[in-house]
Amino acid sequence: MQARVTRRAALGGAGVLVLASCGGDHPPPAGKPPAGSGAGLLNSIVALEHASVAAWAAIASALSGKGRSQAKVIRRRELQHVARVSALVRDLGGSPPKGRPASEYALMFPKLTDGADALHFAHDLEERLVRAYLDALRSLPEPRQRRAAAEIAAEEAQDLSVVQLLSGEPASTKAFVTGTS
Repeated sequence: MQARVTRRAALGGAGVLVLASCGGDHPPPAGKPPAGSGAGLLNSIVALEHASVAAWAAIASALSGKGRSQAKVIRRRELQHVARVSALVRDLGGSPPKGRPASEYALMFPKLTDGADALHFAHDLEERLVRAYLDALRSLPEPRQRRAAAEIAAEEAQDLSVVQLLSGEPASTKAFVTGTS
């Protein structure tokens, strides 16, 4: 069964993209990381992760039962991602962006009137997070940065599978790995 894209889901996806674009209005790193160090890209990811923490709190509040408890688990994991990527920025001599108040992020989220709305938003958010980390793999200069991005991308893909299952869909609509054997 293919997920249907509603106007609300499309707007929610657009909101996630706005949140992710160049880290919003966060300033560049306060420290002096060397040019090409990956600090700017990592700071953009930190900003997206801060937004995802707030998004998962909103998603959890629109869900009940198992969905709510899973959303809280995913939110805690997003907090770990903030800490891990922020540490990479600090290791480069930069200062990662601070999160904004949840109320500021909430203005950019779609209206979550029920669990279905919340799961559509969660799906869009997790797809965006997976793409952000996979895209970062091509640009991050250091192996430890790429390793962190790959590991977090895998965790985000797991979260996307959880969202799919909570939506009554298969964990993955197609194979993650393609090719011939």
